[in-house]
Amino acid sequence: MNQNVDFGYNTAFYINSGLVTSCQQERLKQARITIHGMFAGGAIAIMLARSGIGNFTLIDHRRYSLGDINRDAGCYADALGLLKAEVIAGQIKRINPGASVRAVTQRLNLEETRQYIKGCDVYFAQSKDIAFSCHALIIAQELGVFGITFMPSGMTGYVEAYPPGMKKVVDPAALFGAPAGMGYKKLYHFLRNPLNRCGRRWHITEGKWRIDWFVRWRDRKVPEAQLCPNLWLGAGLASMEALKYITRTWPVVKVPKMWHLVPAENRIKAEKFRRRSWWFEKIIYRVFNIGFWGIGKKYQKYTARRLFNELEHMQKQENQGIEVKPPFMWRHLI
Repeated sequence: MNQNVDFGYNTAFYINSGLVTSCQQERLKQARITIHGMFAGGAIAIMLARSGIGNFTLIDHRRYSLGDINRDAGCYADALGLLKAEVIAGQIKRINPGASVRAVTQRLNLEETRQYIKGCDVYFAQSKDIAFSCHALIIAQELGVFGITFMPSGMTGYVEAYPPGMKKVVDPAALFGAPAGMGYKKLYHFLRNPLNRCGRRWHITEGKWRIDWFVRWRDRKVPEAQLCPNLWLGAGLASMEALKYITRTWPVVKVPKMWHLVPAENRIKAEKFRRRSWWFEKIIYRVFNIGFWGIGKKYQKYTARRLFNELEHMQKQENQGIEVKPPFMWRHLI
């Protein structure tokens, strides 16, 4: 900071007073935010810092690599190799020198994470490990802490908010059709299973992934496709849900409703996850587990073969430079 400039909190965030009262701004200043994962979490942290949030705990054990530069808010050429949490912490202090910022750079397990969730007002689950984020959000609900996550995918994504006081604990994975109540390790492997990944067709239909990339992602050879504006758009909506909750000014979009972003189709809407997809995933998983005469395993093999053939057909269309036409079920059923 320029040594000749005195930083004044009230002056810096004075423009907020056109929307919030001084009492509400004070709530923002005193609010304690924990963000686990600087993937979308870095953009969230910077937006909240510029809104006047005064207390941050940033958790991420990773360092910036060149592959982060297309979307991570703190990644610049001169930040490569630096710890993500420490870089974002430095940016927050550049925005608000009076902010309290703690960077946690150790890799935490779920029980260790519980201690950081317990001491905050809002917890952002932004780990790249979706299974970890799901279980962390369950912990937040159990502790009565407002939990938020943004799950981006190419040109689509979902922002989910879990405020305190809901009638029951909601399993985030179950909102998208996965089996409820899976332990962390089982859910981790379930989400990485190639057959399960084939079922996430909205990555193509709404996320607009290229077929070749989707196939390689299915086989765990490449990460999820991302585009910076979509990621920051969702990060902005996630940040807004936190501000709404802290100021107690506007209604929060809470689960089972969530923000559904599809910028490529010019729509952003607060709604439940597509019921047709939810029911399909539930039914298919139950069929896969039918033990009678090995029906479940036979149908699982049939489904895998059909999905792989459909993807192969679409990939040929893509390679030929013609319009990719997803099968009828992809477009109208799931």
